Amino acid sequence: MKTYGKALFSELMRIVLFPFHLKKIKKNRIVFTGLTGGTSWEYSGNPMYLCEYLMKNDPGKYEIIWAVSDPEKYRFLEKKGIRFVKHFTWDSFGWLLTAKVIVSNGSYAPWFPFRKEQYFINTWHGGGAYKKIENSKPGANWATRHRAKFCADNIDLFISTCKVATKELIRGSFCYDGEVMEVGMPRNDFLVKGELTAAVEAVRKFYDLDEETKIVLYAPTYRYSSTDVVLDADWLIRMLEQRGEKWVFLYRAHRYQEEGMKLHVTGQKIKNASAYPDMQELLAAADMMITDYSSNIWDYSFLYRPCFLYTPDLDEYLEKTGFYVDIHQWPFRMAKSQEELWHLIENYDPENNRRRIEEHHRMMGCMETGEACEYIREKIAGVCEE
Repeated sequence: MKTYGKALFSELMRIVLFPFHLKKIKKNRIVFTGLTGGTSWEYSGNPMYLCEYLMKNDPGKYEIIWAVSDPEKYRFLEKKGIRFVKHFTWDSFGWLLTAKVIVSNGSYAPWFPFRKEQYFINTWHGGGAYKKIENSKPGANWATRHRAKFCADNIDLFISTCKVATKELIRGSFCYDGEVMEVGMPRNDFLVKGELTAAVEAVRKFYDLDEETKIVLYAPTYRYSSTDVVLDADWLIRMLEQRGEKWVFLYRAHRYQEEGMKLHVTGQKIKNASAYPDMQELLAAADMMITDYSSNIWDYSFLYRPCFLYTPDLDEYLEKTGFYVDIHQWPFRMAKSQEELWHLIENYDPENNRRRIEEHHRMMGCMETGEACEYIREKIAGVCEE
């Protein structure tokens, strides 16, 4: 019913927002929208990295607005010259429908009936092509297809990370046949180029970590499953420190992770990383990552560090969600129990890890350039000068 409601909502918005179509479009106005819903920090991800790049390289050239759930949360950023407005208000509708360019990384903005003179860029929020999205999951129906088509009709440019994502996700799940820019994700530019120092220092300062302490980051996706997924942080730290090293456990919950779901992280040695504003900085600082079906494996792969997939609920997840690419072709090895996880960690081979990642990048048709922000900047400049 939720999906059908969204489809009906999209049609209703065409009528309700028609008066805004009479207002003049401002050629230098750009509206950014991050992911909505859950508990995420919205000034983040691809839109944030692109926004920061534009402000640095084209200071004062554009009028920049961000639509967020709670503008008060981001007031301290207004000194940069950004205006923050609240999602789903008449004020935000006015900004959205008078901007020349709109940049999003999710499905919020594409639901709006944008004007032909506007230019909508979807940077998406997942790298590579791993877990299936709504329109490709088992049980997809008329409403999911309608939603995908409505979104596709509003998009003028889709940013892609790899050839497989273009084919399976963008052309397939999104039913999009417009222009695709295969240049990688803005948020991955600094990871691809290895410019990590500032990000690493920011994370270590935030958590007050000395130089000797290593970071293991647990960043799973959310799930609605009946299979228990339990990871004991104290056990993992104890096992890692048997090797004479000092470790800290950071847990980054997905923004949709809710109380009552079957994923549990236990132990006393857990540092909460869910509220940290920038996932990419956490990836840059992590010496090791444990995840599952999350697309953060794509981003982390460019660091060529140890990463392991902890997947006790694989069979159920495969049945309910499914993957674009067989999980056995993913770059990192998989464990269905804590014992298997430790076996993988103990037998980690950095050279084999690099070979697996490089082969995965070739198979996926990796298009990460480290210059995504610059390519999109040039496109925006051309659009605004038309």
